[in-house]
Amino acid sequence: MKQHKTFCRICEAQCGLIVTTSDEQVIKIEPNKHHVASSGYACIKGLKMGDFVHSPDRLKTPLKKVNGEFEPISWEQALREIGSKLQTIHKQHGGESIAAYMGNPIGFSLWPTMAMTFFLKAFGADKLFTPGTQDCANKFAGGERLFGGANEQVFPDIDHTQLLIAVGTNPVISKMSFICAPHPMDRIAAIEERGGKVYWINPRRTESAKRAGEHIAIRPDTDVFFMLGFLNEIIKRDAVDHERVANYMNGYDELAQTAAPWTLQRVAAATLIPADTMSQMVTAYLEADGAAIFSSTGVNQSRFGLMVYWLQEAINAITGNLDKRGGVLAGKAVFPRSPAAEEQLTSRIGDTPYVSSTIPAGIMADEILTPGAGQVRAMFNMSGNPLLSCPGSHRLAQAFDQLELFVCLDIVRNETAEYADYILPTLHSLERPDVPFYFFTMMGLMPVRSFSYTDAVVAAAGESRDEGLIFRQLCRAAGVSLAGSKLLQSVSNAAELLAKVPYVGQLTRLDKLFLGMLMRSAKLGGVRKMRKYPDGRLLTPNRPGDYLGQRVQTTSGKVELAPPDLIERAKSLDETFRQELAAKKALKLIQKRERFTHNSWAHNVEAFVKGERASNYLYIHADDASARGLTDGVSARVSANGNHIDVPVKIDGDMMPGTVSVPHGWGHQNAAGLSVASKTTGVNVNIIMPDGPDSIEPASGMAHMNGVIVEVTALDLNRHG
Repeated sequence: MKQHKTFCRICEAQCGLIVTTSDEQVIKIEPNKHHVASSGYACIKGLKMGDFVHSPDRLKTPLKKVNGEFEPISWEQALREIGSKLQTIHKQHGGESIAAYMGNPIGFSLWPTMAMTFFLKAFGADKLFTPGTQDCANKFAGGERLFGGANEQVFPDIDHTQLLIAVGTNPVISKMSFICAPHPMDRIAAIEERGGKVYWINPRRTESAKRAGEHIAIRPDTDVFFMLGFLNEIIKRDAVDHERVANYMNGYDELAQTAAPWTLQRVAAATLIPADTMSQMVTAYLEADGAAIFSSTGVNQSRFGLMVYWLQEAINAITGNLDKRGGVLAGKAVFPRSPAAEEQLTSRIGDTPYVSSTIPAGIMADEILTPGAGQVRAMFNMSGNPLLSCPGSHRLAQAFDQLELFVCLDIVRNETAEYADYILPTLHSLERPDVPFYFFTMMGLMPVRSFSYTDAVVAAAGESRDEGLIFRQLCRAAGVSLAGSKLLQSVSNAAELLAKVPYVGQLTRLDKLFLGMLMRSAKLGGVRKMRKYPDGRLLTPNRPGDYLGQRVQTTSGKVELAPPDLIERAKSLDETFRQELAAKKALKLIQKRERFTHNSWAHNVEAFVKGERASNYLYIHADDASARGLTDGVSARVSANGNHIDVPVKIDGDMMPGTVSVPHGWGHQNAAGLSVASKTTGVNVNIIMPDGPDSIEPASGMAHMNGVIVEVTALDLNRHG
């Protein structure tokens, strides 16, 4: 047996792991107590990765759909046929007819994601859809406006702060977002242990709020009013660091004018947070020697995720908590950053802007179904399941059926792949060399700055291939050059030939060459040197005070507190406020992360879907259930946007009255390639989510998936069985 030190690539925590193998089989996975960042922390998903690597449903050979059924074919045939169809589509309709979707968890591996962008560039294509617009694109759009670039992000100095206000986040389950924070709750509990305070702002009393801190219930999708009220009170008390603002920020007067109408008393009517409670929170924030407001997915998926991010970081900035020990910090990237794209791309659908070079997934169906120049005719889906992850699932199914070429690259055949013309078997993360996630290597979102390298832990299953190799081979088959570079394609072709030569082949693997080049660019040495740090390598720590006036990337060199488009959009909030008050009796649907099964791909492991975990549920407060004749176990119908789902009920005292939740990622009954997940009974909540250009947040492209108004009715009186 062999032991391998590696790290997990399921979420931002990137925990160090020790994997024991025998004959290329994973025998055991344990937390690495000596890893410099995670120090023995790991969650159940990371520890069960072996179940995914060795799943009986693993794809091990290319598949082609013939008369509605998938048949195994050779790689040679797959590449030849896909390349030929690509060449024809490209020649007839141009690069704008070719698009890609990149899912999770492949997004946590650097090489495959870069290879996909090189592949699209080969055809002059720019339509890359990702889970970002279901998750976090508002923060990228906010970084562009406030700090001068999508990659310009800040994070709470969690290990030193004296006050944390966490909005729409639940780190016990999700491990936090936009910050590498293993042991998240130990670190948050430590805030109270050193005399600080923690507030959780959420429509549901979360697992995190039960562990430490104080829970404050908020009406879903009213966070923008919470932030405006908070900002208004700070300005009203003149608790602004005016010298710091004058030296390092622009637009304070416009920001103050925007906040002026939104008193604590006024916003309380929408948020349902009493004005006195908010006033106490403001006092605690201002009195703390280092404070941070931080929001996550629960806010990002609202109608105003970008607005909330702007106001949140404006509060942190004007109070002197930006670039301060215990406040919010701007970390330093490990790898040198490439220049930001100067051209602002927009979609032909509603002139929707791209964010961080990606196009909103909420208009994916429209891009495929809408005739005209630029209509998507060929789609490549890498490690994604947009049919379950994106809004408007019924329209997406129709769109996928219409494509002239649909290719899925994955380790299993999921629901989305059922619509594919070809399925190509790829690698699990344990089968590839890798370095940490883009958020850390390119953005520096790490309280503890560190770096890790891992070799592959086990050999590729069957005929599975590295995604980068597949894309290079497809480029050659289609008669184009990777990234539009004939030199790069020639090098790739040569490396592929040399890979067949014993020993020499290991030296010419393009993925390792690419990773080695990046590491050398960061003065970390190459692969051989990084292998000397199996527990990771600590880097120079973050230093408060080295960002403002030095590293802000805006044209002015200052933080822009009043982005013109957001100032203008704020003028419409009076009408939104009136609508909110008029709908105060309506039920609002929120997302709910679950420990075992938040990601749709997790449902194909028996241990994760045992017993009651074999379904999702409608979580509802007893008062709301009683008013609708609902009890535990009966089926309820949840309706919105002209569609409905039927789901079993769970009475949940942690839910705020007027709020319901149905976890996402379910609906596997037609997944013939998932032997475990197909036997589960959960339903796809995204069937009832709004989609299309009118449903997404302007400027960020974020899908509206939290705070959606729904109608809930009793379906029958039979127990769910």
